[in-house]
Amino acid sequence: MKRIFAIVSLVFAGLVAAAVGLRDKPPAHASYALQEGDIVFHGNAGEQCDAVREATGSPYTHCGVVFEKDGRLMVLEAVQPVRVTTVEAFQQRSLPGSFHARRLKQPADPAAIAKARSWGARQTGRNYDYLFGWDDGALYCSELVWKAYEQAGIELCEPRRFHDYRLDSPKVKAIIARRYGSADKLPRDEPVVAPGDLAESPLLVEVPRVEGKK
Repeated sequence: MKRIFAIVSLVFAGLVAAAVGLRDKPPAHASYALQEGDIVFHGNAGEQCDAVREATGSPYTHCGVVFEKDGRLMVLEAVQPVRVTTVEAFQQRSLPGSFHARRLKQPADPAAIAKARSWGARQTGRNYDYLFGWDDGALYCSELVWKAYEQAGIELCEPRRFHDYRLDSPKVKAIIARRYGSADKLPRDEPVVAPGDLAESPLLVEVPRVEGKK
């Protein structure tokens, strides 16, 4: 009898744990309730994306910032060139399960957000920075987001250096050789911010989801 009771207790505990997991997991059809200033992330396919994943250990290889344009939420992103795209188009380029959205724990001042929006608008058309330099001549995705928030007086995270990432992967080495000519020419002390660095910012929390929202 004790054995049967123990088995029943274990089964019941398992059912409770499963129920809790289902409760905490957002429904499959739940969508993020985005608003201006949110940062959206995704992972996508390609040689550079594979190298970013291996160098950073993060599933996120691209990011953008949400702004309102003509009454509609859009994503400012650094591709080639820097541009504004729809949230839907941004999400459709994501690998399954990789789309993610985060926002500030403490809302920013509207005037600061307006300043960031104005700066971001002036970056459209600027070239994508394939060398990941920290100057403003060209911009890569996470640099664009970091600097937009800097315009609002917010430093999402401290920039790292190239040598802080895992550079010994064959995929990473191949990108370095192609972009810089050789590993010796990589500016190892150059400030850099990766999408995964932004996603882990202590200033951010996950954006709430709304069940049934499209």
